[in-house]
Amino acid sequence: MGSQKYDDDEQIVNNATNDDDSGKFGGSLFDVGKVPLKFDNEPEVPIEDNVYKLLIELMGRGTGSDRLGADIVMVLDISGSMEGEKLIEMKRALQFVIKKLSPSDRLSVITFSSDADRKCPLRQMTQKAQEEIDFLVQNLNAGGSTNITAGLQKGLKVLDERKFTTGRSGAIMLMSDGEQNAGGDATMVSVERFPVFTFGFGSGGEYDPKVLNDIAKNSTGGTFSLASPGNLSIAFSQCLGGLLSVLVQDVKLVLIPLTDKVSRREKVTTKIIKVYAGNYPQTTDDSTGAVTVFFGDLYQKEIRTVLVDLFLPAVTQEVDLDALEISCTYRADSGNLTSTNPAVFRVTRSKTPVTKQSDAAKAEIQRVEIVEMMKEARNLADQNKFDEALDKAVKAQNLLDDFNLKKPNQVIETLKLEVNEMVKFLQSEETYKAKGRSFTYSSETSHDRQRFASRGDVEKIRPFAIPRMDDYLEQAKAFEKDPTKPVPTAAEDEKKELAADPLSAVSPSISYYLAIAIDALQNIKKIVDQK
Repeated sequence: MGSQKYDDDEQIVNNATNDDDSGKFGGSLFDVGKVPLKFDNEPEVPIEDNVYKLLIELMGRGTGSDRLGADIVMVLDISGSMEGEKLIEMKRALQFVIKKLSPSDRLSVITFSSDADRKCPLRQMTQKAQEEIDFLVQNLNAGGSTNITAGLQKGLKVLDERKFTTGRSGAIMLMSDGEQNAGGDATMVSVERFPVFTFGFGSGGEYDPKVLNDIAKNSTGGTFSLASPGNLSIAFSQCLGGLLSVLVQDVKLVLIPLTDKVSRREKVTTKIIKVYAGNYPQTTDDSTGAVTVFFGDLYQKEIRTVLVDLFLPAVTQEVDLDALEISCTYRADSGNLTSTNPAVFRVTRSKTPVTKQSDAAKAEIQRVEIVEMMKEARNLADQNKFDEALDKAVKAQNLLDDFNLKKPNQVIETLKLEVNEMVKFLQSEETYKAKGRSFTYSSETSHDRQRFASRGDVEKIRPFAIPRMDDYLEQAKAFEKDPTKPVPTAAEDEKKELAADPLSAVSPSISYYLAIAIDALQNIKKIVDQK
């Protein structure tokens, strides 16, 4: 990679972000409330031994003006297979990215073919920088082999060696149209420090979707997307809609099982059996049974759902019990560590329980089951067991058709579309290898991360898309029709959102402190009632 140190990232000038890296515990007034927690209900369960599935939801809440400044490294394939129309489209897609960024953001461009080259350091996206970076992009030429490893390593080096990091998110967007044929195996590069979003450009037979998917999966929150010829700008726009709305970093969900009194002589302790959180890392404290899930970044209005299997030991009498303490920590734009007010999940132990699971919990349980079946089908297809793979996909299809809720659920309806597409792709070995394999890998990573990824048809299948992505989809479509027309910058998008909802800037912190006050009053009432 060379001995040059990449600490020449430009400082943001005339920006409110404080570049002092000395974060201290206890966030600022407006840091709090940006990751509200909720669970679906406080149920009645039998007095006998019982396993209950608890649904927990986290959401990024704030405005575009609350977002962190984005440090984006574009890692671009310019190997010989990119010659011609593909190179022209890539340059056009980069123009959209450049135009969307604001002076609070920074961009670095790296190209790779037989080796990798850093075309520019992380530059503040002023008008001058936009013009200069666009000029160097338009003068790129294609040639050579495909050394994804070199490009990825150089992109990580740019982010690792930054001088200015407080209040800033960092991410890599890596695009390739071919199989790696130089520089070793890119899936062995350590990428867990930053989210890496990979894009397979072209038909599924031209590149190795497993390599690009594994790179994204090995990172902290990245996804693998498909970009067919003619929609690279659109695929980039969806990723950009997330990266330009990162509200918080280092999000950790902490689940602590509780011990509570049934009577003066009897106590029971809840036990966490399993936590379903996709492939986000999690750890368990052997002494307390507490589980911590590490989510990384969270976008504005992005949601994470977590299913927890709780073992509730038998009790001798009907009683209300505290079962689980739920909290999370994160860092917002101040860089300080902020902790949510812990919430307590309570259960009523009853001889004749009547409370049932909510539709939201049922839908999430079904989603987790179907996604696992899709993975099994894909694994069978990769072993050339296409009849078994198709049977598995059809079984998932039938389960979804028979699944009913009181009201339509968007995640389930979208999942039906995904499974239907998978069944089509598994009709033959040719259709699977041409389209189905890359589609399924993209779908898997998207569901494991609960984060949008393009499956090729960007408009029809949109699970986990946030409102900013919906806006950017329309902007990218307009850009593709006429690249000469102005594109709204991220700053202009933020002003528009704030004008539509002026209270959104302060509502998270107000809601947070109101919740604390209500919780305190409830505890006082409990003490008074006991007296």
